[in-house]
Amino acid sequence: APAVSEETLEQFHSLYNRSVEGADTIHALVLGATPELRDIVLSYGHTLTTIDRDAAAVEEKTSQMHYAHHPNEEIINEDWLTVHFPKANFDVVLGDGVLTALDQNDQRVLLDHIHDWLKPTGNMLLRESTVLHRRPRYAPSVHVHEYRTGQYSLFDLFFGLRLHNQNFKAIDVGTRKTYLRNFNDKIKEYYDDGVLAKQEYDQLLNVGSELEHTLLRKEDLENLMKQLFFPQDVIHDIGSGHLSPWYFFLNQPTGQVTLPKHLPLQRSNYVQELLAKERALPAD
Repeated sequence: APAVSEETLEQFHSLYNRSVEGADTIHALVLGATPELRDIVLSYGHTLTTIDRDAAAVEEKTSQMHYAHHPNEEIINEDWLTVHFPKANFDVVLGDGVLTALDQNDQRVLLDHIHDWLKPTGNMLLRESTVLHRRPRYAPSVHVHEYRTGQYSLFDLFFGLRLHNQNFKAIDVGTRKTYLRNFNDKIKEYYDDGVLAKQEYDQLLNVGSELEHTLLRKEDLENLMKQLFFPQDVIHDIGSGHLSPWYFFLNQPTGQVTLPKHLPLQRSNYVQELLAKERALPAD
């Protein structure tokens, strides 16, 4: 999951508090092993279910928690897309960089699952990396200069160059890694042209080999979420140092709550029906 700054933690605390205000009992679901999110839930004395398919990663992240091995937490080592939970089982679902770890079809499937898992008055709190259409595209040499003068981290340099090249490839289904072959070719081109030094080139390739992260356009992500959820708040995460802005989403399921009259009701199985129709279409 992305690094969690103090400002980000304050936002998560504030939004979580709004989500559970006035409730006697809360059952929260954390997607992934992010220790800070799990600590927030447990600090309230709430019941927590944590799900992540990587048992080793969960154990590593658990060791970083203040409330490690708390009796209120159940850890499930399964895939988000295949795990089964009863309908209307959770009051809050939290995640940090959840949708950016999935390809577009899997993003839709996961949101459909969350819609089913949440109680009628439930809330979803996600922090996701998004790109604004109006973001300026700086030349590669500008990004490299910012990195060499200490204004950028290596991660910022990686995303700056990636944004310049409009690299929005989704996760590779086979490896579950970001598909970056074309972007890696561009990095090699920058090295051959003298824009990048050998050490910078090697470091950027190493970042790409470890990264499980796809870029999302803010407008596209919001439209996707609005198919099943009603956005209550979208907040710019000023605590993030990344070039791609981070946003919080605090949402309630649209098919299960009273909506403003100008918003149409959505069927609870809307996404699954949409995917079924797409699969039924003849190939081009």
